[in-house]
Amino acid sequence: MRRGNYIRLPLPPPNANKDIQALHDHVAQMTGLINQSLQVMQARLNTIQQTGAKPPVPVSGLAVAGKQGLFHLTWNRVKNADGYVIVHASDAAMTQIVGRYNIPDSNTPVHQIPVGNVAVTGSFQVYAYQGPQVGDPSPTVTATTATYGSSESAPPTPPIAPLAPKIAPPRSGPNLP
Repeated sequence: MRRGNYIRLPLPPPNANKDIQALHDHVAQMTGLINQSLQVMQARLNTIQQTGAKPPVPVSGLAVAGKQGLFHLTWNRVKNADGYVIVHASDAAMTQIVGRYNIPDSNTPVHQIPVGNVAVTGSFQVYAYQGPQVGDPSPTVTATTATYGSSESAPPTPPIAPLAPKIAPPRSGPNLP
């Protein structure tokens, strides 16, 4: 039976004990943080990529305030959401889409949409998403902005309404072209 070669590290200098201990403590702390991060990322990947993964719950508590020159939107944060898609329409049926805004997740889900010094009525829905999974929309909320003094002309309507939010599914294995 053949024995493998062993490579031994050189001994540290005699007065380097404090430096070695500090380096050891730092490496141990960093290793713990990296392992924690890897576990959290693995749990997220398992949740997002598993077959039959469920989309996030619908956004609740959507409130829109029409202020001078802008719409001020707030809503309740959805746990484990990667972000939100705000859909802005000119009608309450949400058929004439004016804009769509992708907002990353934050501790305070707030967004402002400027419209100028004009009284405009807008309807809004918010979708939460996690990875490729998009949740159901929030209930539609409508508000009208306020003007200061004489108003400007209304903004033009877009020639073609943008499509509803769609996020591509994950591509791996047999899904690749």
